[in-house]
Amino acid sequence: MGNTVLIARPLWPVLQQAARFLAGEGYRVEEAVSWDRLLDPRLSCGDLSGVFLGEYGNASGEMETIRRFRERRGALGVPLILVGGMNAILRAERFRASGVDMVAPADLSVSALVEQARPLLRYGALYQSLEDANRALREMTLRDELTGLPNRRHFSLDLARNVEMSRRIGRPLSCILMDIDDFKRVNDTYGHPEGDSVLRQFGTLISGAKRTYDTVARLGGDEFAWLLVDAEPAQALLAASRAQQAVAEGVFEASRDRLSLTATFGVSSIVPGAEISGDLLVGNADRALYWGKESGKNTVRFYPPKKERGDDKNDPYLS
Repeated sequence: MGNTVLIARPLWPVLQQAARFLAGEGYRVEEAVSWDRLLDPRLSCGDLSGVFLGEYGNASGEMETIRRFRERRGALGVPLILVGGMNAILRAERFRASGVDMVAPADLSVSALVEQARPLLRYGALYQSLEDANRALREMTLRDELTGLPNRRHFSLDLARNVEMSRRIGRPLSCILMDIDDFKRVNDTYGHPEGDSVLRQFGTLISGAKRTYDTVARLGGDEFAWLLVDAEPAQALLAASRAQQAVAEGVFEASRDRLSLTATFGVSSIVPGAEISGDLLVGNADRALYWGKESGKNTVRFYPPKKERGDDKNDPYLS
């Protein structure tokens, strides 16, 4: 990452020479015929150690392109080196105010240009490596250490985003909460290290049942959550039933023993036209899960979002 130099509009001979010079120093050099490449969504700012710009044209339009590039994610740390004639030199302060880091005359030798730009290119590479490290660190804070699945914080962020999307475009959203029945007996019989192994196996099984755009997370202990995007109640119930069957038919290993387990699933949904919060969506799934535990375990229960209160044991909307 951070080893690419982009040369946009290399109309000056010094820029054409710089492309060969930088390639000889180990940079991956990409050339573009116009500055429009800066705004191309396919351009990864995280790959760039720096950008050389050949200036010869509409200065106000070029400055606007620079300002828009700087607004892109990851672009703030990418050095911009502008090379041009006398008009560019006269407008150097305006170009810097737009986001250019260095303005150089086009009559510089290639060695002088690269020597002046080299500290900026090193900064760009360092900035991108730090961004990569910070990105990896942020990713670690959203992962459950035991299972590698998204953790409660990650699930909460996905929940908030998808609830808002459901409101805006009127698509259904469903939530399944689940936990392993009588999991304490696994820990008591085999110890916590083996219990942790069973949790990892369970997480892998449930994660394998989800669609690519759904989220399966470990909330803590033996409780897991599954957020199903664009899934109506019937679809969510079917998904939970299939997962319940997969758990019941699966074989889990602890020490040298092969264990049979069951799990209980609570389901709730947001449907178009219903005003509901993420907290209530998850709360309804938790109500259904609790009722499933109280009514015999190894089952799937559904709590519709229109039902906010009631005696769960006698609630006709629970199924």
